[in-house]
Amino acid sequence: MTASPMKRAQGFTLIEVVLAIALLAAMMAMAWSGLSFALRGWDTGESKSRRTSDIQLSTNFLRREFAEIFPMRWKDPTTLKFAFEGDAKHLAFVSTRAPGLSSGGLALVSLDVESGGPNRKDLVMRRAMPDEAAKDFGPAKAAEGTILIPDVEVVQFAYFGAENDFVEPRWMDDWKLPARMPQYVRVTVRTGDGTVLPELVAKVMLGEEAGCIENSFQRNCFPRAR
Repeated sequence: MTASPMKRAQGFTLIEVVLAIALLAAMMAMAWSGLSFALRGWDTGESKSRRTSDIQLSTNFLRREFAEIFPMRWKDPTTLKFAFEGDAKHLAFVSTRAPGLSSGGLALVSLDVESGGPNRKDLVMRRAMPDEAAKDFGPAKAAEGTILIPDVEVVQFAYFGAENDFVEPRWMDDWKLPARMPQYVRVTVRTGDGTVLPELVAKVMLGEEAGCIENSFQRNCFPRAR
């Protein structure tokens, strides 16, 4: 009995190989597209979460800073004028928190919205130590700035207080009472992407009498012992 001839080995045609490669490439492209979308979504979510966390830290810092507002009087023997100035776009005050780690004492603090580049504004804080004959916030305005909240659209300050002890206190956009200190400070912020941050309202903890000790012989203003 004669052996049957061996069958010719079967293989893939060129068209089948090309189709298989094309199908594999399409599947890999779809997988890469899905992975890229997931990674972009992750990065966006992480970026938003990080920005939210940074803003929360900044607002908490501001709240603590406002709680440290000190009613220092400028060293001017001819008039009573507290070291505090503010309007809807600018705020400057004296803080019991030192201006730096290597220095002690009080700090002059200014808060302003400044240009951070093309089509961008930032809320910037500047801090400096007052000199012995301090009469204005010049040292703070000349100090190096620190960005508290980047990319803001609107920052608005407001102040709660009264002209004297015989009228009801009210909210004001412009503090024009140099011989008085506000009772509360309010900050409203809208970021560049349109997000309105929770309103920050902080109480000024120290009363006006804390900033100056006077006697019958000499006007001598300095912080009381804490």
